[in-house]
Amino acid sequence: MRRGVLFCVLWMTLPVGAQTSPKGTVFCCADNGHQVCGDVLPLQCYGKGYREVSPQGTVRRLVEAPLTPEQLARREAEERARRAEIASRRAENRRNQSLLETYSSVADIETRRDRALEVVALELKQAEARRSLMLKKREGLNREAEFYQKREMPPALAASLRESDGELNAQSLLVEAKRRDIEAIRTRYEQDRARYIMLTETRPGGGSSR
Repeated sequence: MRRGVLFCVLWMTLPVGAQTSPKGTVFCCADNGHQVCGDVLPLQCYGKGYREVSPQGTVRRLVEAPLTPEQLARREAEERARRAEIASRRAENRRNQSLLETYSSVADIETRRDRALEVVALELKQAEARRSLMLKKREGLNREAEFYQKREMPPALAASLRESDGELNAQSLLVEAKRRDIEAIRTRYEQDRARYIMLTETRPGGGSSR
């Protein structure tokens, strides 16, 4: 009884097609260096690669051995890497196509860069001017505070000093942010320019318009 149950379980786990092979098919595999064959898959062939052979001796099908957990994990990792590489190439192609659709020439890129820099440079100049005014205001507060080195400072003056500190800190952060924006714009447009030249010079029949 136990042997019959075991045979049924093993039979149900056979690869699709092994249970319903054409009449007369012989199943063969190598077991410890010996050829093992049968009109049904021999027990020695379970978990191994085997061949389905016709009565004429022709190999109808080769069935690979089931993958080990390590092999399966490696195959899945390779497949994930392959899909990631495909996705990366597609994303790059989309970026390249978008770049070519955005700019009409290298001169167009440079013009847009200069316009963007001009806007942020003006904002930086305004931020620096405002910070200069804040510094002057703070100098006045500092001079006023000197009269209270040996006595208690009026609450209003102390509050003004604290407010001045906060305003100066915020304005300094704004100035630094605008400077970073300028560098980011230069970097981005330089990258776009280099990529545009590369794409137009390598495009069939192409040539960059400068």
